[in-house]
Amino acid sequence: MKKRELVSIFFLLSLILIIIMDSALFLPNEILIIADLGIQINAIGIIISIYTIVNGISILVFGYLTDTIDRRKILILAGAMWSITAILHLFVEQFWQLLLVRIVAAIAVSVTTPLVVSYLSDIISSDSRSKSFAFWGLVSNIGTLAAAVLALAFNVINFEAIPEIYTTLPQQVGYIVLTYPNELYTWRLPYFYLGIIALILTAFNFFVTIEPKRGAKEKQFKKVFLDDSFRYSYKIKFSDLKFIFKRKSNFFLIFNFFDVIASGLILAYLFPYINVDLRANVSNIKIIILFLFIIIMGLIVGQFWLAHWGDKRVKRGDLSGRVKVAVICSILNLPFFLIGFAMTPNIANSTFFFGILAVNEIEFWVLWLVYCTLLGLGLAFTMGIGPNWYSSLIDVNFPENRGTMVAVGSFVDSIGRALGAAIGGFMYTFTGSFSATIFWSLLIFGIFSTCLWIPLFFTAKKDYLAINKEMELRALSLSKRQTEA
Repeated sequence: MKKRELVSIFFLLSLILIIIMDSALFLPNEILIIADLGIQINAIGIIISIYTIVNGISILVFGYLTDTIDRRKILILAGAMWSITAILHLFVEQFWQLLLVRIVAAIAVSVTTPLVVSYLSDIISSDSRSKSFAFWGLVSNIGTLAAAVLALAFNVINFEAIPEIYTTLPQQVGYIVLTYPNELYTWRLPYFYLGIIALILTAFNFFVTIEPKRGAKEKQFKKVFLDDSFRYSYKIKFSDLKFIFKRKSNFFLIFNFFDVIASGLILAYLFPYINVDLRANVSNIKIIILFLFIIIMGLIVGQFWLAHWGDKRVKRGDLSGRVKVAVICSILNLPFFLIGFAMTPNIANSTFFFGILAVNEIEFWVLWLVYCTLLGLGLAFTMGIGPNWYSSLIDVNFPENRGTMVAVGSFVDSIGRALGAAIGGFMYTFTGSFSATIFWSLLIFGIFSTCLWIPLFFTAKKDYLAINKEMELRALSLSKRQTEA
């Protein structure tokens, strides 16, 4: 890879990385935001749902645009939009203002997925697709964790110091408002500082980011693109969409939103789950150990080893190998998550299994490590889905359709995540427990999701072969045009 390409990738991904930190700056401080603006947990669920739906709809638009216009221009637009919106979080005082800045932020964030997938698929070899997406997934997830840590660094609320008599969320919020009246605004500061950095990176990207040739890294076009002046001439048309969706693999890869309903719910209420159900601060040593298990097992093992396994299967001749790995991961994550969340502990009173099992300190640590291991393994299989899913979707679509198809898939996922956030908020009002809400959501929606993953075992290979055959014909056609020119 050329030095200019490496510099371009660095600045592009740096800006994208900050933009995708958006949700991670919001979610850890949900309780602080509730206390600061005087809103209810249902209002937070509504904001997250609207944010997710707007994000999904915008992904469709920007996914199509990444297949039709210069991706560098889209990047600059997203960078400017997000950085200005992030800075404006500093001035939010009412619910409608928060909703407005979250909607604009959702539009800016929507650019990231189709842009990164389209850009990397045209600048990195097709043989290393899953690994490149896994690397980006690892970097983005570590960035998301870093953003959460940054957000929490400004949050001085000591949840472990809240008296035991305050058992419900409204009671705890009332205590926080009375005890920390001068610290409620601090959730805004991370947005302000990162907004400034994003604005600077946007200016750098304006000058250094390059636009790679579409389809240049496909093996079928390797000889054609030896001529630097040659361009991939196929463009997406609206009339293509009806043919794209006739491919069965596209249907099963894109329209299975059940697998993200539960994950959307967990993401939306992870920090309230830690603060309210586990009765702990994120700085608690037990919570830190939990996150270490998640990082090591989930991000590193899940993202890289399972992505490498998918690439390896394809290189050995199993053309649907990446799909198979994604399907296996989607099924195996469920039992680990179910058992893990069924164990849900309470750190304050040393109990497990929703307060049923009381243990001493040594027994608590043993069960805590088992609990961390189960959640880590569940996340490892969950994180193995992403890079193999993206690669599979790329493999069964033409270069001019990829941004659009990734956008459609992301849109459907956003619907699932929005449903998860909304369902979680309302389920909590009935169960009174984030733990029970997460457990039942995983069980119900996990079963539905599995039913839509399994058919891919039988459809992916056929679609992959059909795409490869057509790409070889296109390569011959482009080669003839190049010779005639």
